[in-house]
Amino acid sequence: MGSRWACLRLTIPTSFVDWVCAEVVEWGSSGVRVHEAAGSELEGAGDHVTLDIYFPDHQAGSAHRRLDAFLNRLGPQAAPYSLGEPEDAPPVDWAEQWRYHFPPIPVGEQLLILPPWEQERPAEGRKVIYLQPGMAFGTGHHPTTTLVLEGLENRQDLAAAGTVLDIGCGSAILSIGAVRLGADRVMAVDNDRDAVEAARSNVERNGLSDSIVVVRAKFPNLPARGPFKLILANLYFTFFESNIEALAMITPPGGIALISGLRQEEEAPATALIQQAGLETSGKRNQGDWIMLEAFRP
Repeated sequence: MGSRWACLRLTIPTSFVDWVCAEVVEWGSSGVRVHEAAGSELEGAGDHVTLDIYFPDHQAGSAHRRLDAFLNRLGPQAAPYSLGEPEDAPPVDWAEQWRYHFPPIPVGEQLLILPPWEQERPAEGRKVIYLQPGMAFGTGHHPTTTLVLEGLENRQDLAAAGTVLDIGCGSAILSIGAVRLGADRVMAVDNDRDAVEAARSNVERNGLSDSIVVVRAKFPNLPARGPFKLILANLYFTFFESNIEALAMITPPGGIALISGLRQEEEAPATALIQQAGLETSGKRNQGDWIMLEAFRP
């Protein structure tokens, strides 16, 4: 008997469609259907669309909670929106369809992200990150992830950073990428139970259990006090609003924090937060509407 699937129906402003689609695919959605939000009862919903987002039935409840929390973090900019409860989906072979959502992804000049079923594919001279798609952020589809990986690729000597800190590690894609590119050790931290389980599985899948330790913790309550010469933080603007001071405290002189998960319009307020915390903006990368800022402790 095939797997059972559930559908989450979400009506959101049109400008957020690409962002939400990228997010839910990162979390393990097996398909998204986009259609017009005809007859929407949302006040002010003139420029909205509706997404039917499909998840395995046993993951739908967790996905619903995660998506609701994500939309709430976006705040007024994503309003108004409407998220329905999970409903049974018609029998479709979404598991096979998922393979079309997760093709090999080259990143920068050195990295290649592959799902487990592509292990026989030639790496073509690239360093491979094997990831099992699942309920955790970070499969390489989202620009905020690739921006950090490309930023890591441009670091001259990752081994000199000592222990790298990966805050909100999700699938551990950034941690794995850091080690592939030369880092000796990474402490990968996430407060989400599903993410921690996925991260540990992916670290083991890549044979890096001796180099990457994955811990469940909520920043800034870390199992190690630091400081950390290199910090990876692919999160969201409201996280930095609340935590930039704590992040700055564990960044030593000469230390770098790669801050991603930011939209173009958030650059100015994010830069102001960085400066108020005693750091300097020493670099920037962008892809589409997304940016990554490099924060430096002088």
